[in-house]
Amino acid sequence: MASLIRVQIPITTDQHVLFQRLFALNINLYSVYSSDDYLYFSIKKKDLKAFRKVRKAMKIKVALVDETKKGIISPYSYSFIGVALFFLIPILLAQFIWTIHIESDSPENNILLYEELKAMNIKEKMLTSSLPAEQEIRQKILLKYKEYSWVHFAQSGSTLIVSPMLAPIKTERDIKDAPPVHLIAKRSGVITDFELVKGVRAVQKHVAVKKGDTLVNGFVTQGDKRIITSAEGKVYASYWIELQFELPKKVSIVRPDERELLIQKKGQSNVPYWREIVLPSFLRNYVVAGYVQKNIEETYELSEKSMERLIRPLLFQKIINDLPAGTQILEDKVLQVSIQNDKVKGKVLLLVNENIAIPQVIPQGDEA
Repeated sequence: MASLIRVQIPITTDQHVLFQRLFALNINLYSVYSSDDYLYFSIKKKDLKAFRKVRKAMKIKVALVDETKKGIISPYSYSFIGVALFFLIPILLAQFIWTIHIESDSPENNILLYEELKAMNIKEKMLTSSLPAEQEIRQKILLKYKEYSWVHFAQSGSTLIVSPMLAPIKTERDIKDAPPVHLIAKRSGVITDFELVKGVRAVQKHVAVKKGDTLVNGFVTQGDKRIITSAEGKVYASYWIELQFELPKKVSIVRPDERELLIQKKGQSNVPYWREIVLPSFLRNYVVAGYVQKNIEETYELSEKSMERLIRPLLFQKIINDLPAGTQILEDKVLQVSIQNDKVKGKVLLLVNENIAIPQVIPQGDEA
């Protein structure tokens, strides 16, 4: 827009006559407003000469301000800027992660997971667009923390919510007085990690194995002599599986709510604490105290649109219970979702990680 001149004239001026004369000379007016004493408007700098003729003819007292030189912004401009900021500030703030909320089983694990996220450069005041892919974060957490089977991520406004799911506890088999064994693969997969008590690796990490392949030898070799030691431990591998699922259309979800302080008589405490408080020694013989996690139950009706927010967490909770104990879900691809007869049905492709090692007794002929 051309340079503007702001005009100030007394409010008592005959505005009807003034505007008629200005329009007759093709002088356009901008930002017209008034106060109790004055009328304000702006004209283009090129129309200033014609305006002066009208001013002299009507004998109007005028104050002129070159807006480009003085840097004056009209009140209307301030209003526009205020409205723009009102809409822009929330949009800009929403581009950042301001809070990271971790819903784990204990305060200690909250701290460990928070530090793990920081190691991945995931922290407060970071751009949402800079967050790594969910699958990448999930795989790094699950491969390090075997006690979790799956990690759900959700974003509520500027808060990132991280909800790890504990893996079902696997009962360890008593192997005392058992015959010496190798560890072999119970199914095909790609080796990701070893947790060995004894034995010698027969394969390396990132190698694909087939069902029945030897993973850990139960002997060591010294020259020409083979010494039987047996093998013990876990060998983790990843593999893809395709599963069908079926969920009721209406579901009730129990989610964590606020935490409350609870004091109970010692020896009569039936409610487990989320975090126990260390009391002074003179009280410990009588009472125990701590914070308990309150849960609330909410009922939802599932739809294809609620896949990310509701169906996936429910689905994986159901799947984990059907998979072998200790299994972790590293990646998922929902292949199909449909609603039939008040049921949500579909197919999902999962990349899972679990201990695939099972013992195989070393034949007596192999012992030396």
